[in-house]
Amino acid sequence: MSLDETTKPGPHPHAGILPGTPEPFFLDKGEGEKSVVFDTLFTVLLTGDETEGQYDVFTTEGGAGDIIPAHIHPYTHEIFFVIDGAVHLWMDDEKGFKDDRVLQAGAFGYVPKGTIHAFRIESTARVLGVSSGGFARFFHALGTPTTKPGIPQPSEFYAPSFDQMRAAGELYGTVFRPDYKFLDD
Repeated sequence: MSLDETTKPGPHPHAGILPGTPEPFFLDKGEGEKSVVFDTLFTVLLTGDETEGQYDVFTTEGGAGDIIPAHIHPYTHEIFFVIDGAVHLWMDDEKGFKDDRVLQAGAFGYVPKGTIHAFRIESTARVLGVSSGGFARFFHALGTPTTKPGIPQPSEFYAPSFDQMRAAGELYGTVFRPDYKFLDD
């Protein structure tokens, strides 16, 4: 499922950074729609607006930190490709696959829709993510906009309220599972 015109949020603070339609464009290093979520920078490079709802592309940059809580995307597929550093990824499809792995630079993880997952940056990392079209702006709904590239400094960290997390989850098809525990988290 991708967001259609009736479910997309209104104007956002990043309007105009990406073209918003399927047309060729370039971004230089550090450019894109940027938001800080907790202690991590999410930079959206491409959205469903530019791909006719097919996919989104984004990066995640952060230092070693806490586990991102278990959650599930009922409609969204997501990939993790670690460019630098290390990221611990936990997954449970509740159909027999339950595993976790520390992904080092060059490693890849695929999280199909409907799979409970969580991750933790183990050492300063940059991750390239791809998701089903219309999902990437979840990070904006969950975080706070910034124009600064790179890993946020402690003074720039942003902790969303529970209400903000719930609203972002409802809008972008993310169900947080605070009750769920992976074996070693």
